[in-house]
Amino acid sequence: MKIPATTATVRVHPARRADHPLSKSKFAVFNSGIVHAPTYRRDEAALRAAHPESVRIDIGWGAQWIGYERPISTPTPDGFVYDFSELDEIGTFLNGLGIRPYWSYCYVPAPYQPEGGDWRDLADDAGWAEMVRAYVAGARERGVKVGYHEVYNEPDLRDEKTGEAVFYGGDLDDYLQLYRTAAPAIREADPDTPVGGPALAMVLPNEHWIPAFLDTVRSEKLPLDFFSFHHYGTHSVHVALEKVLRHLEERPDLADVEVHLNEYNSYPVHYPRGGTQDGHHMAAALLADFATLLAAPGLTKVNWAQFLDSGQDNYSGMVTIDGERKPVLSAYEFYQNMPTDRCVIEIDGPPEVGGLAGVEPGRLSVAVWNRSPRAVRVRLDLGEGTYESVALRRIDDGNDGAEAEHLPAERFWDLELPRGGVALLEATDTAARTAPPAPAGAVRRVRHRYTARTTSAWADLDEATTTFRLGTATDPHAVPVITADLEGCGETITVTGRLTDASGAPLTGGRLVVRIDGGLGQSREVYLDEQAPQTVDLTGLAAELGRARVTVALRGAPEHAFATVTLT
Repeated sequence: MKIPATTATVRVHPARRADHPLSKSKFAVFNSGIVHAPTYRRDEAALRAAHPESVRIDIGWGAQWIGYERPISTPTPDGFVYDFSELDEIGTFLNGLGIRPYWSYCYVPAPYQPEGGDWRDLADDAGWAEMVRAYVAGARERGVKVGYHEVYNEPDLRDEKTGEAVFYGGDLDDYLQLYRTAAPAIREADPDTPVGGPALAMVLPNEHWIPAFLDTVRSEKLPLDFFSFHHYGTHSVHVALEKVLRHLEERPDLADVEVHLNEYNSYPVHYPRGGTQDGHHMAAALLADFATLLAAPGLTKVNWAQFLDSGQDNYSGMVTIDGERKPVLSAYEFYQNMPTDRCVIEIDGPPEVGGLAGVEPGRLSVAVWNRSPRAVRVRLDLGEGTYESVALRRIDDGNDGAEAEHLPAERFWDLELPRGGVALLEATDTAARTAPPAPAGAVRRVRHRYTARTTSAWADLDEATTTFRLGTATDPHAVPVITADLEGCGETITVTGRLTDASGAPLTGGRLVVRIDGGLGQSREVYLDEQAPQTVDLTGLAAELGRARVTVALRGAPEHAFATVTLT
Protein backbone atom coordinates (compact mmCIF):
# COMPACT_ATOMS: atom_id res chain seq x y z
CA MET A 1 0.00 0.00 0.00
CA LYS A 2 1.39 3.36 -1.06
CA ILE A 3 1.66 5.86 1.79
CA PRO A 4 0.29 9.29 0.77
CA ALA A 5 2.83 12.08 0.69
CA THR A 6 2.72 14.53 3.57
CA THR A 7 5.20 17.05 2.18
CA ALA A 8 5.07 19.39 -0.79
CA THR A 9 7.41 21.80 -2.52
CA VAL A 10 5.79 24.86 -4.06
CA ARG A 11 7.92 26.99 -6.39
CA VAL A 12 6.77 30.39 -7.64
CA HIS A 13 8.32 31.87 -10.78
CA PRO A 14 7.43 35.59 -10.73
CA ALA A 15 9.14 36.30 -14.06
CA ARG A 16 7.15 33.69 -16.00
CA ARG A 17 3.57 34.46 -16.97
CA ALA A 18 0.87 31.80 -16.71
CA ASP A 19 -2.23 31.55 -18.84
CA HIS A 20 -5.59 32.79 -17.59
CA PRO A 21 -5.13 35.96 -15.55
CA LEU A 22 -6.59 36.35 -12.08
CA SER A 23 -9.67 38.11 -13.41
CA LYS A 24 -11.48 40.47 -11.07
CA SER A 25 -14.71 40.41 -13.07
CA LYS A 26 -15.13 36.67 -13.54
CA PHE A 27 -15.99 35.79 -9.92
CA ALA A 28 -18.92 37.85 -8.69
CA VAL A 29 -21.46 36.92 -5.98
CA PHE A 30 -25.12 36.02 -5.51
CA ASN A 31 -27.54 36.95 -2.74
CA SER A 32 -31.06 35.80 -2.07
CA GLY A 33 -33.80 38.41 -2.28
CA ILE A 34 -34.51 37.54 1.35
CA VAL A 35 -31.61 39.83 2.28
CA HIS A 36 -32.86 43.40 2.56
CA ALA A 37 -31.26 46.83 2.46
CA PRO A 38 -30.49 47.16 6.21
CA THR A 39 -28.34 44.02 6.05
CA TYR A 40 -26.42 45.36 3.08
CA ARG A 41 -25.73 48.55 4.99
CA ARG A 42 -24.66 46.57 8.06
CA ASP A 43 -22.18 44.57 5.98
CA GLU A 44 -20.87 47.46 3.92
CA ALA A 45 -17.30 46.88 5.11
CA ALA A 46 -17.31 43.29 3.84
CA LEU A 47 -18.71 44.36 0.47
CA ARG A 48 -16.11 47.11 0.15
CA ALA A 49 -13.27 44.75 0.97
CA ALA A 50 -14.43 41.98 -1.38
CA HIS A 51 -15.63 44.39 -4.08
CA PRO A 52 -17.36 41.91 -6.39
CA GLU A 53 -18.02 43.13 -9.92
CA SER A 54 -21.74 42.42 -9.46
CA VAL A 55 -24.27 41.05 -7.01
CA ARG A 56 -26.94 38.88 -8.56
CA ILE A 57 -30.24 38.81 -6.67
CA ASP A 58 -33.39 36.81 -7.36
CA ILE A 59 -35.46 39.81 -6.39
CA GLY A 60 -38.56 37.80 -5.50
CA TRP A 61 -41.43 40.16 -6.30
CA GLY A 62 -44.73 38.72 -5.10
CA ALA A 63 -43.30 35.95 -2.91
CA GLN A 64 -44.43 36.52 0.67
CA TRP A 65 -41.43 34.70 2.09
CA ILE A 66 -39.09 37.28 0.53
CA GLY A 67 -40.43 39.83 3.00
CA TYR A 68 -41.17 42.97 1.00
CA GLU A 69 -43.06 45.46 3.16
CA ARG A 70 -44.83 47.23 0.28
CA PRO A 71 -46.68 45.73 -2.71
CA ILE A 72 -44.74 45.97 -5.95
CA SER A 73 -47.73 46.31 -8.27
CA THR A 74 -51.19 47.61 -7.39
CA PRO A 75 -54.07 47.76 -9.90
CA THR A 76 -56.08 51.00 -10.07
CA PRO A 77 -58.85 52.22 -12.39
CA ASP A 78 -56.16 54.06 -14.39
CA GLY A 79 -53.73 51.14 -14.63
CA PHE A 80 -51.05 49.73 -12.39
CA VAL A 81 -49.14 51.68 -9.77
CA TYR A 82 -45.68 50.34 -8.99
CA ASP A 83 -43.49 50.68 -5.91
CA PHE A 84 -39.90 49.75 -6.64
CA SER A 85 -38.42 51.62 -3.70
CA GLU A 86 -37.22 48.61 -1.70
CA LEU A 87 -35.24 47.19 -4.62
CA ASP A 88 -33.99 50.64 -5.60
CA GLU A 89 -32.56 51.08 -2.11
CA ILE A 90 -30.34 48.03 -2.61
CA GLY A 91 -29.45 49.07 -6.15
CA THR A 92 -28.35 52.59 -5.25
CA PHE A 93 -26.36 51.23 -2.30
CA LEU A 94 -24.48 48.78 -4.55
CA ASN A 95 -23.88 51.48 -7.17
CA GLY A 96 -22.37 53.65 -4.44
CA LEU A 97 -19.79 50.91 -3.83
CA GLY A 98 -19.00 50.57 -7.53
CA ILE A 99 -20.87 47.25 -7.74
CA ARG A 100 -23.32 46.36 -10.53
CA PRO A 101 -26.80 45.13 -9.56
CA TYR A 102 -27.62 41.92 -11.43
CA TRP A 103 -31.39 41.59 -11.23
CA SER A 104 -33.15 38.29 -11.81
CA TYR A 105 -36.78 39.40 -12.34
CA CYS A 106 -38.97 36.99 -10.41
CA TYR A 107 -41.50 35.99 -9.02
CA VAL A 108 -45.22 36.77 -9.55
CA PRO A 109 -47.08 39.58 -7.69
CA ALA A 110 -50.77 39.01 -6.94
CA PRO A 111 -52.22 41.03 -9.86
CA TYR A 112 -50.64 38.64 -12.38
CA GLN A 113 -51.55 35.36 -10.66
CA PRO A 114 -54.46 33.16 -11.78
CA GLU A 115 -57.38 32.57 -9.46
CA GLY A 116 -56.30 30.03 -6.86
CA GLY A 117 -52.64 30.42 -7.83
CA ASP A 118 -49.68 31.79 -5.91
CA TRP A 119 -46.36 33.59 -6.47
CA ARG A 120 -45.17 30.78 -8.76
CA ASP A 121 -48.09 30.97 -11.17
CA LEU A 122 -48.30 33.49 -13.99
CA ALA A 123 -51.63 34.17 -15.71
CA ASP A 124 -50.71 37.46 -17.40
CA ASP A 125 -47.35 37.43 -19.20
CA ALA A 126 -47.98 40.83 -20.77
CA GLY A 127 -48.81 42.50 -17.47
CA TRP A 128 -45.78 40.96 -15.77
CA ALA A 129 -43.51 42.02 -18.62
CA GLU A 130 -44.93 45.55 -18.51
CA MET A 131 -44.13 45.71 -14.79
CA VAL A 132 -40.53 44.72 -15.52
CA ARG A 133 -40.36 47.17 -18.44
CA ALA A 134 -41.61 49.96 -16.17
CA TYR A 135 -38.92 49.16 -13.63
CA VAL A 136 -36.16 49.09 -16.24
CA ALA A 137 -37.34 52.23 -18.03
CA GLY A 138 -37.24 54.33 -14.87
CA ALA A 139 -34.29 52.79 -13.03
CA ARG A 140 -31.65 55.29 -14.13
CA GLU A 141 -33.92 58.25 -13.37
CA ARG A 142 -34.34 56.84 -9.88
CA GLY A 143 -30.56 56.56 -9.51
CA VAL A 144 -30.01 52.84 -10.22
CA LYS A 145 -27.58 51.68 -12.91
CA VAL A 146 -28.44 48.03 -13.47
CA GLY A 147 -25.63 45.82 -14.75
CA TYR A 148 -27.61 42.80 -15.98
CA HIS A 149 -31.26 41.97 -16.63
CA GLU A 150 -32.31 38.32 -16.28
CA VAL A 151 -35.74 36.92 -17.10
CA TYR A 152 -36.87 34.81 -14.12
CA ASN A 153 -35.04 32.35 -11.87
CA GLU A 154 -34.84 28.54 -12.12
CA PRO A 155 -38.08 28.05 -14.08
CA ASP A 156 -37.21 24.37 -14.59
CA LEU A 157 -36.78 23.44 -10.92
CA ARG A 158 -39.12 20.79 -9.50
CA ASP A 159 -39.15 19.11 -6.09
CA GLU A 160 -37.32 15.80 -6.46
CA LYS A 161 -39.85 13.91 -4.34
CA THR A 162 -43.19 15.47 -5.25
CA GLY A 163 -42.52 16.95 -8.68
CA GLU A 164 -44.06 20.22 -7.48
CA ALA A 165 -42.85 23.46 -9.03
CA VAL A 166 -40.35 25.22 -6.77
CA PHE A 167 -40.22 28.72 -8.31
CA TYR A 168 -42.25 28.65 -11.55
CA GLY A 169 -45.50 26.82 -12.16
CA GLY A 170 -45.24 26.81 -15.94
CA ASP A 171 -43.43 24.40 -18.23
CA LEU A 172 -40.77 24.95 -20.88
CA ASP A 173 -43.23 26.33 -23.43
CA ASP A 174 -44.63 28.71 -20.83
CA TYR A 175 -41.17 30.01 -20.03
CA LEU A 176 -40.35 30.50 -23.70
CA GLN A 177 -43.50 32.58 -24.05
CA LEU A 178 -42.51 34.59 -20.98
CA TYR A 179 -39.05 35.24 -22.39
CA ARG A 180 -40.36 36.27 -25.82
CA THR A 181 -42.65 38.74 -24.06
CA ALA A 182 -40.25 40.12 -21.44
CA ALA A 183 -36.84 40.20 -23.15
CA PRO A 184 -37.85 42.58 -25.99
CA ALA A 185 -39.61 44.82 -23.47
CA ILE A 186 -36.43 45.04 -21.40
CA ARG A 187 -34.28 45.71 -24.46
CA GLU A 188 -36.63 48.47 -25.61
CA ALA A 189 -36.49 50.12 -22.19
CA ASP A 190 -32.70 49.74 -21.84
CA PRO A 191 -30.87 49.12 -25.13
CA ASP A 192 -27.40 49.14 -23.57
CA THR A 193 -27.54 46.62 -20.71
CA PRO A 194 -27.18 42.84 -21.16
CA VAL A 195 -30.36 40.75 -21.16
CA GLY A 196 -30.39 37.00 -20.60
CA GLY A 197 -31.75 33.84 -19.09
CA PRO A 198 -33.04 31.27 -18.36
CA ALA A 199 -31.18 30.77 -15.03
CA LEU A 200 -31.53 27.03 -15.53
CA ALA A 201 -31.41 25.18 -12.20
CA MET A 202 -30.56 21.66 -13.36
CA VAL A 203 -28.55 21.31 -16.55
CA LEU A 204 -28.01 17.57 -16.34
CA PRO A 205 -31.66 16.39 -16.09
CA ASN A 206 -33.07 19.38 -18.00
CA GLU A 207 -30.59 19.69 -20.83
CA HIS A 208 -33.46 19.73 -23.35
CA TRP A 209 -34.26 23.26 -22.17
CA ILE A 210 -30.98 24.53 -23.65
CA PRO A 211 -31.51 23.83 -27.38
CA ALA A 212 -35.20 24.74 -27.11
CA PHE A 213 -34.35 28.09 -25.57
CA LEU A 214 -31.43 28.89 -27.88
CA ASP A 215 -33.33 27.92 -31.03
CA THR A 216 -36.31 30.04 -30.01
CA VAL A 217 -34.00 33.00 -29.50
CA ARG A 218 -32.38 32.43 -32.90
CA SER A 219 -35.52 31.84 -34.94
CA GLU A 220 -37.39 34.76 -33.41
CA LYS A 221 -34.37 37.07 -33.14
CA LEU A 222 -34.98 37.70 -29.45
CA PRO A 223 -32.48 39.62 -27.31
CA LEU A 224 -29.93 37.32 -25.65
CA ASP A 225 -26.61 38.58 -24.34
CA PHE A 226 -25.92 35.79 -21.84
CA PHE A 227 -27.07 32.24 -21.21
CA SER A 228 -27.33 31.57 -17.47
CA PHE A 229 -27.40 28.37 -15.45
CA HIS A 230 -26.78 27.15 -11.89
CA HIS A 231 -24.81 24.34 -10.34
CA TYR A 232 -24.05 23.44 -6.73
CA GLY A 233 -21.12 21.19 -5.89
CA THR A 234 -17.71 20.78 -7.51
CA HIS A 235 -18.63 17.29 -8.64
CA SER A 236 -19.98 17.31 -12.23
CA VAL A 237 -19.84 21.09 -12.71
CA HIS A 238 -17.47 20.47 -15.63
CA VAL A 239 -20.07 18.15 -17.18
CA ALA A 240 -22.82 20.76 -16.91
CA LEU A 241 -20.56 23.47 -18.32
CA GLU A 242 -19.48 21.26 -21.22
CA LYS A 243 -23.10 20.69 -22.19
CA VAL A 244 -23.89 24.41 -22.17
CA LEU A 245 -20.78 25.28 -24.18
CA ARG A 246 -21.41 22.51 -26.70
CA HIS A 247 -24.92 23.72 -27.47
CA LEU A 248 -23.60 27.23 -28.05
CA GLU A 249 -20.68 25.93 -30.11
CA GLU A 250 -23.20 24.27 -32.42
CA ARG A 251 -24.81 27.67 -33.02
CA PRO A 252 -22.00 29.94 -34.25
CA ASP A 253 -24.49 32.73 -34.95
CA LEU A 254 -24.66 33.10 -31.14
CA ALA A 255 -20.93 33.84 -30.88
CA ASP A 256 -21.62 37.02 -28.88
CA VAL A 257 -23.69 35.23 -26.22
CA GLU A 258 -21.77 34.92 -22.96
CA VAL A 259 -22.16 32.14 -20.39
CA HIS A 260 -22.95 32.96 -16.76
CA LEU A 261 -22.85 30.34 -14.02
CA ASN A 262 -24.69 32.78 -11.81
CA GLU A 263 -25.30 30.55 -8.80
CA TYR A 264 -22.40 28.34 -7.78
CA ASN A 265 -20.97 26.90 -4.60
CA SER A 266 -18.30 24.25 -4.12
CA TYR A 267 -20.57 22.31 -1.76
CA PRO A 268 -23.90 20.70 -2.74
CA VAL A 269 -27.05 22.28 -1.35
CA HIS A 270 -27.22 21.59 2.39
CA TYR A 271 -26.31 24.67 4.37
CA PRO A 272 -27.57 24.45 7.96
CA ARG A 273 -26.45 27.07 10.42
CA GLY A 274 -23.00 26.12 11.66
CA GLY A 275 -22.59 23.51 8.92
CA THR A 276 -19.37 22.51 7.20
CA GLN A 277 -19.72 25.45 4.81
CA ASP A 278 -18.97 27.77 7.74
CA GLY A 279 -15.53 26.26 8.38
CA HIS A 280 -12.11 26.73 6.86
CA HIS A 281 -12.46 23.88 4.36
CA MET A 282 -14.77 26.06 2.26
CA ALA A 283 -11.98 28.61 1.78
CA ALA A 284 -9.73 25.95 0.26
CA ALA A 285 -12.61 24.69 -1.89
CA LEU A 286 -13.32 28.17 -3.25
CA LEU A 287 -9.71 28.78 -4.26
CA ALA A 288 -9.39 25.34 -5.84
CA ASP A 289 -12.56 25.88 -7.86
CA PHE A 290 -11.49 29.35 -8.92
CA ALA A 291 -8.26 27.86 -10.28
CA THR A 292 -10.25 25.26 -12.23
CA LEU A 293 -12.84 27.69 -13.59
CA LEU A 294 -10.20 30.20 -14.68
CA ALA A 295 -9.10 27.54 -17.17
CA ALA A 296 -12.55 27.68 -18.83
CA PRO A 297 -12.47 31.00 -20.74
CA GLY A 298 -15.79 30.16 -22.40
CA LEU A 299 -17.39 30.66 -19.00
CA THR A 300 -17.57 34.42 -18.66
CA LYS A 301 -18.95 34.89 -15.15
CA VAL A 302 -19.42 32.90 -11.93
CA ASN A 303 -21.59 34.22 -9.10
CA TRP A 304 -20.68 32.58 -5.80
CA ALA A 305 -23.73 31.58 -3.77
CA GLN A 306 -23.97 33.31 -1.44
CA PHE A 307 -22.28 36.43 -0.12
CA LEU A 308 -24.59 37.08 2.86
CA ASP A 309 -26.40 34.39 4.83
CA SER A 310 -30.10 34.59 3.99
CA GLY A 311 -31.51 32.31 6.66
CA GLN A 312 -34.61 30.17 6.03
CA ASP A 313 -32.40 27.05 6.11
CA ASN A 314 -29.72 28.60 3.89
CA TYR A 315 -26.52 29.69 5.60
CA SER A 316 -24.13 29.47 2.66
CA GLY A 317 -22.90 33.07 2.82
CA MET A 318 -19.42 34.45 3.32
CA VAL A 319 -20.90 36.59 6.10
CA THR A 320 -23.08 35.06 8.82
CA ILE A 321 -26.69 35.99 9.51
CA ASP A 322 -25.35 38.01 12.45
CA GLY A 323 -22.79 39.90 10.38
CA GLU A 324 -19.67 37.91 11.30
CA ARG A 325 -17.13 37.02 8.62
CA LYS A 326 -16.48 33.39 7.72
CA PRO A 327 -13.09 32.00 6.62
CA VAL A 328 -14.24 31.78 3.00
CA LEU A 329 -14.57 35.57 2.89
CA SER A 330 -10.85 35.95 3.58
CA ALA A 331 -10.04 33.69 0.63
CA TYR A 332 -12.36 35.64 -1.68
CA GLU A 333 -11.03 39.02 -0.54
CA PHE A 334 -7.45 37.87 -1.02
CA TYR A 335 -8.16 36.61 -4.53
CA GLN A 336 -9.90 39.87 -5.46
CA ASN A 337 -6.84 41.85 -4.33
CA MET A 338 -4.17 39.68 -5.96
CA PRO A 339 -2.34 41.20 -8.94
CA THR A 340 -4.17 40.30 -12.13
CA ASP A 341 -1.07 39.10 -13.99
CA ARG A 342 -0.70 35.45 -13.10
CA CYS A 343 2.71 33.82 -12.77
CA VAL A 344 3.80 30.20 -12.96
CA ILE A 345 3.59 28.10 -9.83
CA GLU A 346 4.98 24.54 -9.71
CA ILE A 347 3.92 22.03 -7.07
CA ASP A 348 5.62 18.75 -6.20
CA GLY A 349 3.45 16.94 -3.68
CA PRO A 350 -0.04 15.51 -3.16
CA PRO A 351 -2.38 16.42 -6.05
CA GLU A 352 -4.78 18.03 -3.59
CA VAL A 353 -2.23 20.73 -2.77
CA GLY A 354 -2.82 23.70 -5.05
CA GLY A 355 -1.81 27.29 -5.53
CA LEU A 356 -2.28 30.56 -7.38
CA ALA A 357 0.20 33.41 -7.72
CA GLY A 358 -0.02 36.93 -9.14
CA VAL A 359 2.67 39.55 -9.63
CA GLU A 360 3.06 43.25 -10.36
CA PRO A 361 5.92 45.71 -9.71
CA GLY A 362 6.70 45.60 -6.01
CA ARG A 363 4.09 43.00 -5.08
CA LEU A 364 3.77 39.21 -5.20
CA SER A 365 0.65 37.42 -3.89
CA VAL A 366 0.52 33.66 -3.36
CA ALA A 367 -2.34 31.44 -2.19
CA VAL A 368 -1.60 27.81 -1.26
CA TRP A 369 -4.18 25.29 -0.07
CA ASN A 370 -4.26 21.70 1.13
CA ARG A 371 -7.34 19.61 0.32
CA SER A 372 -5.63 16.27 0.96
CA PRO A 373 -6.85 14.07 3.84
CA ARG A 374 -3.72 14.75 5.91
CA ALA A 375 -1.68 17.70 7.12
CA VAL A 376 1.07 18.65 4.68
CA ARG A 377 4.39 20.34 5.36
CA VAL A 378 4.94 22.85 2.57
CA ARG A 379 8.28 24.24 1.49
CA LEU A 380 7.35 27.45 -0.36
CA ASP A 381 9.90 29.13 -2.64
CA LEU A 382 8.84 32.67 -3.62
CA GLY A 383 11.47 32.74 -6.35
CA GLU A 384 13.74 35.52 -7.46
CA GLY A 385 12.78 38.93 -6.19
CA THR A 386 13.58 41.49 -3.52
CA TYR A 387 10.89 42.38 -1.02
CA GLU A 388 10.78 44.33 2.23
CA SER A 389 8.16 42.37 4.12
CA VAL A 390 5.60 39.60 3.90
CA ALA A 391 2.06 39.60 5.26
CA LEU A 392 0.97 36.03 6.06
CA ARG A 393 -2.64 35.04 6.65
CA ARG A 394 -3.62 31.57 7.79
CA ILE A 395 -6.98 29.89 7.36
CA ASP A 396 -7.42 26.78 9.49
CA ASP A 397 -9.21 25.57 12.63
CA GLY A 398 -7.87 28.45 14.68
CA ASN A 399 -7.55 31.23 12.10
CA ASP A 400 -10.08 32.80 9.75
CA GLY A 401 -7.57 34.70 7.62
CA ALA A 402 -8.71 38.15 8.73
CA GLU A 403 -5.54 38.99 10.64
CA ALA A 404 -2.10 39.16 9.03
CA GLU A 405 1.29 38.38 10.54
CA HIS A 406 3.77 40.98 9.26
CA LEU A 407 7.13 39.28 8.90
CA PRO A 408 10.55 40.00 7.40
CA ALA A 409 10.82 38.99 3.77
CA GLU A 410 12.39 35.63 3.04
CA ARG A 411 12.60 33.60 -0.14
CA PHE A 412 11.83 30.25 1.51
CA TRP A 413 8.92 29.56 3.84
CA ASP A 414 8.16 26.40 5.77
CA LEU A 415 4.42 26.11 6.37
CA GLU A 416 2.32 23.50 8.10
CA LEU A 417 -0.99 23.24 6.28
CA PRO A 418 -3.58 21.13 8.11
CA ARG A 419 -6.27 19.33 6.20
CA GLY A 420 -8.31 22.07 4.52
CA GLY A 421 -5.76 24.69 5.47
CA VAL A 422 -4.86 27.76 3.41
CA ALA A 423 -1.86 30.08 3.51
CA LEU A 424 -2.11 33.52 1.92
CA LEU A 425 1.15 35.47 1.48
CA GLU A 426 1.76 38.92 0.10
CA ALA A 427 5.34 40.08 -0.37
CA THR A 428 5.86 43.79 -0.99
CA ASP A 429 8.60 46.23 -1.86
CA THR A 430 7.33 49.76 -1.37
CA ALA A 431 10.08 51.39 -3.42
CA ALA A 432 9.34 49.23 -6.46
CA ARG A 433 5.58 49.71 -6.45
CA THR A 434 4.04 51.92 -9.11
CA ALA A 435 0.70 53.68 -9.13
CA PRO A 436 -1.82 51.99 -11.40
CA PRO A 437 -2.82 53.98 -14.47
CA ALA A 438 -6.04 55.97 -14.28
CA PRO A 439 -8.77 54.42 -16.44
CA ALA A 440 -9.68 56.07 -19.73
CA GLY A 441 -13.32 56.06 -18.67
CA ALA A 442 -15.97 54.17 -16.75
CA VAL A 443 -16.89 50.79 -18.21
CA ARG A 444 -20.60 50.48 -18.93
CA ARG A 445 -20.47 47.05 -20.49
CA VAL A 446 -18.01 44.36 -21.57
CA ARG A 447 -18.64 42.03 -24.52
CA HIS A 448 -16.90 38.87 -25.70
CA ARG A 449 -17.08 37.28 -29.14
CA TYR A 450 -16.05 33.63 -29.29
CA THR A 451 -14.81 31.70 -32.31
CA ALA A 452 -14.62 28.60 -30.11
CA ARG A 453 -16.30 27.86 -26.81
CA THR A 454 -13.94 25.28 -25.34
CA THR A 455 -10.76 27.12 -26.28
CA SER A 456 -7.91 27.64 -23.83
CA ALA A 457 -7.31 31.10 -25.35
CA TRP A 458 -8.63 33.97 -23.27
CA ALA A 459 -9.48 37.66 -23.03
CA ASP A 460 -10.10 39.78 -19.93
CA LEU A 461 -10.62 43.42 -19.01
CA ASP A 462 -9.43 45.01 -15.77
CA GLU A 463 -11.99 47.78 -15.44
CA ALA A 464 -10.11 49.64 -12.71
CA THR A 465 -7.30 50.48 -15.16
CA THR A 466 -9.06 49.85 -18.53
CA THR A 467 -6.38 47.24 -19.24
CA PHE A 468 -7.20 44.46 -21.70
CA ARG A 469 -5.35 41.18 -21.41
CA LEU A 470 -5.46 38.52 -24.12
CA GLY A 471 -3.62 35.24 -24.51
CA THR A 472 -3.34 32.47 -27.07
CA ALA A 473 -2.58 29.65 -24.59
CA THR A 474 -2.52 26.47 -26.73
CA ASP A 475 -5.13 27.72 -29.19
CA PRO A 476 -3.76 30.77 -31.05
CA HIS A 477 -6.54 30.83 -33.66
CA ALA A 478 -9.38 31.16 -31.16
CA VAL A 479 -8.56 34.19 -29.00
CA PRO A 480 -11.88 35.84 -28.08
CA VAL A 481 -12.43 39.38 -29.28
CA ILE A 482 -13.22 41.66 -26.34
CA THR A 483 -15.10 44.96 -26.39
CA ALA A 484 -15.74 47.62 -23.75
CA ASP A 485 -18.31 50.40 -23.88
CA LEU A 486 -16.88 53.42 -22.07
CA GLU A 487 -18.38 56.64 -20.77
CA GLY A 488 -16.80 59.62 -19.05
CA CYS A 489 -13.82 59.64 -21.41
CA GLY A 490 -11.83 62.76 -22.17
CA GLU A 491 -11.32 64.21 -25.65
CA THR A 492 -8.57 61.69 -26.39
CA ILE A 493 -7.66 58.11 -25.52
CA THR A 494 -4.03 56.97 -25.46
CA VAL A 495 -3.53 53.32 -26.40
CA THR A 496 -0.47 51.42 -25.20
CA GLY A 497 0.13 47.76 -26.04
CA ARG A 498 2.58 44.93 -25.48
CA LEU A 499 2.87 41.50 -27.03
CA THR A 500 5.29 39.12 -25.31
CA ASP A 501 6.06 35.52 -24.61
CA ALA A 502 5.77 33.99 -21.14
CA SER A 503 9.15 35.40 -20.09
CA GLY A 504 8.19 38.94 -21.06
CA ALA A 505 10.33 39.05 -24.20
CA PRO A 506 8.72 40.98 -27.08
CA LEU A 507 7.10 38.98 -29.89
CA THR A 508 7.02 40.05 -33.51
CA GLY A 509 4.84 37.25 -34.86
CA GLY A 510 1.42 38.68 -34.13
CA ARG A 511 -0.76 41.75 -34.42
CA LEU A 512 -2.71 43.63 -31.78
CA VAL A 513 -5.61 45.52 -33.33
CA VAL A 514 -7.58 48.12 -31.37
CA ARG A 515 -10.72 49.59 -32.92
CA ILE A 516 -12.33 52.67 -31.40
CA ASP A 517 -15.91 53.43 -32.47
CA GLY A 518 -17.81 56.61 -31.75
CA GLY A 519 -21.48 57.42 -32.01
CA LEU A 520 -21.28 59.02 -35.46
CA GLY A 521 -20.68 55.78 -37.30
CA GLN A 522 -16.98 56.59 -37.52
CA SER A 523 -14.12 54.54 -36.17
CA ARG A 524 -10.36 54.30 -36.06
CA GLU A 525 -8.17 51.24 -35.97
CA VAL A 526 -4.83 51.25 -34.17
CA TYR A 527 -2.19 48.61 -34.91
CA LEU A 528 0.23 48.09 -32.05
CA ASP A 529 2.92 46.16 -33.91
CA GLU A 530 5.63 48.54 -32.78
CA GLN A 531 4.27 48.78 -29.22
CA ALA A 532 4.43 52.59 -29.30
CA PRO A 533 1.64 54.54 -27.55
CA GLN A 534 -0.88 56.07 -29.93
CA THR A 535 -3.41 58.79 -29.14
CA VAL A 536 -6.88 58.81 -30.68
CA ASP A 537 -8.94 62.00 -30.87
CA LEU A 538 -12.53 61.17 -29.86
CA THR A 539 -14.03 64.53 -30.79
CA GLY A 540 -14.54 63.51 -34.40
CA LEU A 541 -15.81 60.02 -33.58
CA ALA A 542 -18.42 60.40 -30.85
CA ALA A 543 -21.93 61.78 -31.23
CA GLU A 544 -21.92 62.15 -27.47
CA LEU A 545 -18.52 63.28 -26.28
CA GLY A 546 -17.15 61.08 -23.55
CA ARG A 547 -18.46 57.79 -24.94
CA ALA A 548 -16.55 55.24 -26.98
CA ARG A 549 -16.60 51.56 -27.85
CA VAL A 550 -13.16 49.91 -27.81
CA THR A 551 -12.58 46.49 -29.36
CA VAL A 552 -9.31 44.55 -28.98
CA ALA A 553 -8.29 41.57 -31.11
CA LEU A 554 -5.12 39.47 -31.13
CA ARG A 555 -4.28 37.90 -34.48
CA GLY A 556 -1.52 35.69 -35.80
CA ALA A 557 0.36 35.27 -32.54
CA PRO A 558 2.01 31.95 -31.58
CA GLU A 559 1.05 29.71 -28.69
CA HIS A 560 1.47 31.13 -25.19
CA ALA A 561 1.57 34.73 -26.34
CA PHE A 562 0.49 37.39 -23.86
CA ALA A 563 -0.99 40.71 -24.98
CA THR A 564 -1.73 43.77 -22.86
CA VAL A 565 -3.55 46.90 -24.06
CA THR A 566 -3.99 49.80 -21.66
CA LEU A 567 -6.21 52.81 -22.30
CA THR A 568 -5.49 56.10 -20.55
